[in-house]
Amino acid sequence: MKPSADVLEIIACTLLILVSFVGNVCLFYSTRKCMTGRLETSFLLIFSLIFVHLIKNLVVNVIKIVYSSGFMSDSAGCKVLHFMAALTTSWHRCLHFALLYHQKLYQTVQHLSEPPNPDHQKHSLKVVSALWMAGVAVYLPVLPYTRKSEYLNAGNDTDPLSTNRIPNVDCLTDFGNKQVEFYYGKVFLVLIDSLPLAILVFVCFWMSFLLSERKKMTYDDIWIGDGDSAIEILRGAKFSILLMWLITPLWISHFVLVCFLKDLAACALFPAVLTALSSGFSALSPFLLMLVNYKMKLMSFCDAKEEKPTPQPASVILSPHAYWQKTLF
Repeated sequence: MKPSADVLEIIACTLLILVSFVGNVCLFYSTRKCMTGRLETSFLLIFSLIFVHLIKNLVVNVIKIVYSSGFMSDSAGCKVLHFMAALTTSWHRCLHFALLYHQKLYQTVQHLSEPPNPDHQKHSLKVVSALWMAGVAVYLPVLPYTRKSEYLNAGNDTDPLSTNRIPNVDCLTDFGNKQVEFYYGKVFLVLIDSLPLAILVFVCFWMSFLLSERKKMTYDDIWIGDGDSAIEILRGAKFSILLMWLITPLWISHFVLVCFLKDLAACALFPAVLTALSSGFSALSPFLLMLVNYKMKLMSFCDAKEEKPTPQPASVILSPHAYWQKTLF
């Protein structure tokens, strides 16, 4: 007896929730020291990603499990499911992360001095908050158009808007107007997803070129940099590139399958595969960051050891220049 589509989706959602929860909790534990250290910006960006990933799995996938278990969905649950699924899939936060470390890496390779910015934590907080507000504003119009599907319960498969339904869940987005559906639902929302992803791919390839240039400047694989700051930049750049290689095939595969939704909807594996593609990034990305951190041989992300200045022995004879400098200043 083959398992049904409901059982397969429940198994997929459960595994994704467990993997994502373990990975993001470990990632938060590893970055907690950044709250009071010199890398508050890194912590803020990583914490924003952790928060998005946990929402994706603990809200969206839990609702999918509830509906796949046989509980009837209502319009309110459908609105929450569609809105949170769209909000937590956008790539703007990953693009912001990549752009930040691209700028730092470019300044390091080109030997450019970074202008002093004492309020960089406040600036980063404003950018992260603006990204959240922009995401809410972009996907908020989805709420009034989302409702419980009556066609699925009636056994009618001739719903003209069936491509807007989440597979295996009797919810759909009915814009009620073909022009609104085309310009907002198919053009605008696809551009909101694909354009940041395209920019992310371009930025990450540029960072790969900068890393190759940086490698040419090393002496026996030793980089004469700024210590902890250079290590953080290198780690952030490599993590951004790994994210790009994870996000791009997942998004392309998900987009192609959604385009053939009508043809593949009868397959029992289809809902579970779509769930794995849409939530795979939030489940695997924490382990990528910890893998980069392990390769960099750091005990924790913000536990870099500070070198203490070696006290000068009193018996050492100072040069005349050093003596007068010490006396006068």
